[in-house]
Amino acid sequence: MNLKEFFIDEKITIPFKLFGKTHLFLILIIIISFIIIYHNRFKLTNLNIKTKKIITKLIALFLLLNMIILYISALYYHNFNFNTMLPFHLCYISNYFYIYTILFNKEKLFKYNYLLCFLGPIAAIIFFDVPSVLESFNFYSYVICHHIFLIGGILTFYLYPKHIYKKDLLKLFFILNIYFIFMIIFNYLFKTNYCFSNSIPKFILDLLPFLKNIHPIIILEITGIILICGLALFWNKQANNLLKRRNML
Repeated sequence: MNLKEFFIDEKITIPFKLFGKTHLFLILIIIISFIIIYHNRFKLTNLNIKTKKIITKLIALFLLLNMIILYISALYYHNFNFNTMLPFHLCYISNYFYIYTILFNKEKLFKYNYLLCFLGPIAAIIFFDVPSVLESFNFYSYVICHHIFLIGGILTFYLYPKHIYKKDLLKLFFILNIYFIFMIIFNYLFKTNYCFSNSIPKFILDLLPFLKNIHPIIILEITGIILICGLALFWNKQANNLLKRRNML
C-alpha cells in the first residue's frame, strides 16, 4: 500500500464492522482508560501546575496535528469532500474548542470541555462508521478526534476539577441550539447533512429502526439535554470529592 492509498482509502481490504472486534476493542480502551484515570484521580488533581500544563498541551497539540494532517492530505490528494469534511461536525468543533482553551490557557472555559468531550464524539464512538481499519489514515484520525479526545477530556477534568453550574448548562444549551439552527440552514442550502439535522444515517436506522418515526432534531435535542444534565451531575459530584480532599491535605 502506497502513501496515497493510506490517505484516500480507495481499496478496502480490512473493512470496519459496527460492533465488531475492532469497534468493541476501542470502546473497551475508553472504559479501561477511565478506570485507570479514576483510580489515580487524587494524584492527578494534586499534580503541580507545570506538569498539568505539559500533559494538557501535549493532548491539545496531538489533536491539532491530527486535524492539520487530515486537511493537508485531503487537499494534497484532491480528496476533500465538501459534504463531509468541513469543520462543522460537533466532534470537530469540540476538538477545536479544547485545543483553543488549552493552548491559550482559557481555564475559565475548561468546564465546557468536560461536557463537549462527550457530546461531540459519543455518537461516532457508539455508531462508528469508517470504511477501513488499521490501513487507513481516516481510521486513526477518527480514533484520535473521538476516542483519544474523550479520554483527554476526562483526564483534563481530573487535572482541573471544576463545578458546572446551571448558568453554564443554559449557556451551552443556547449556543448549541444556535449551532443547530445554523447547520439546518446550511444543510438546506447546500444539500448536506452535518450534525444529522436532515436525516439519521441509514446504518443507525437499520440498527435502531424506531428512530425512523422521530425527527432528527428531536433526537438530537433530547439526547443532548440528557447528556448535558447527566454529565453535569456526575462531574459536580466528582469535583466536590476532589476539591474537598485537596483542601484537607
